[in-house]
Amino acid sequence: MKNLNKSNNNATVSNLIFCGLIAGYQGENNVATPQNAAEAVAKALGRDVFPGVCVYHTDWGCPKGGEPVGAYRAEGTPAHILEEAEKLRKSLQQSTLSVALQGFGAETVGFEAKAHLPLLEAGAKWQEAAARYMSSTGTYVSCGMAEQGSNDIIISAEANPAFVQDLEAWKKIVKSICAEIGAEEPVFKTVGFNYLKDAE
Repeated sequence: MKNLNKSNNNATVSNLIFCGLIAGYQGENNVATPQNAAEAVAKALGRDVFPGVCVYHTDWGCPKGGEPVGAYRAEGTPAHILEEAEKLRKSLQQSTLSVALQGFGAETVGFEAKAHLPLLEAGAKWQEAAARYMSSTGTYVSCGMAEQGSNDIIISAEANPAFVQDLEAWKKIVKSICAEIGAEEPVFKTVGFNYLKDAE
């Protein structure tokens, strides 16, 4: 398998992009799995995609362990990456898709951390911890997780500027959750946030 972090040239390389299968949130009876979500995204893109989950609050309709998605990095110019992502979003009927690029988009903070846990177990642990931190801070940190191999995952997210005003508080929660679930120390960097969505 190709490494998610490897770049072939000096082109812009996106942060991990996580794309699901159906519009809106998935319910408990959905038959999607991280594997078939990755296959659907790979088919739409025409290249390798990693199985993954988007992890958000179960109270908002997220299945335990996370919503199955395909995870990938894109290379090229920002315009090319965003055009490809928008085609993918429409093709798989997603209401929104987040794309983080170095130096292009609304400035915010993103992170990546590695963990050595089964994908859905890591997702469930994150959900539980994030819900607890939300009850004390008012901020819920969602994330994406991509499976590179057995018990070898990358956790990634960006603070959406539309919802997160206090970046330091967001970073503090990320560090706390990573430590709690046994992930490695998160690496933060400034990125440009691009929020692809249907016209209002």
